[in-house]
Amino acid sequence: MPLNFVEIPTAGGGWFKPAEVKDAIAFLIEVNSYEHQRPTPNGPKDSALCDVTVFKDRESIDKLSPEVNKGTRIEQTLLARDLEKVVGGATIVTLAQVPPKRPGAHPAWVWRPCNEAGVRQRVIEYAEAREAAVSAAVAEAPDFD
Repeated sequence: MPLNFVEIPTAGGGWFKPAEVKDAIAFLIEVNSYEHQRPTPNGPKDSALCDVTVFKDRESIDKLSPEVNKGTRIEQTLLARDLEKVVGGATIVTLAQVPPKRPGAHPAWVWRPCNEAGVRQRVIEYAEAREAAVSAAVAEAPDFD
């Protein structure tokens, strides 16, 4: 009987900080779980636990060598809520800021679809190559049955 390997979601990757990656060309967001109004020291927050793959520049897209952050906690309200319906799946997005609705408030971070076809295709190629490598490694693993 083959084993079905499943990773346990953990928050070992820290918190997502949009300002640090705001200029990235694309993100591959794989959503592991979502918690509505999760208790935090700063009050309850909507929270998504994700594996975030960041393609910071053209070179990382061309070489398919992104920065991979497993177990990243996303707690910015709009970013987390948009990921609620993606649990168990993945999405390819970019980051943007929208102006605040109230004077004096901070601009909000939001996901935007990655509309550049070439970039989107390269991210898909990366994900497919990564999955193929995992499948090959599992196939090569010894069968102890």
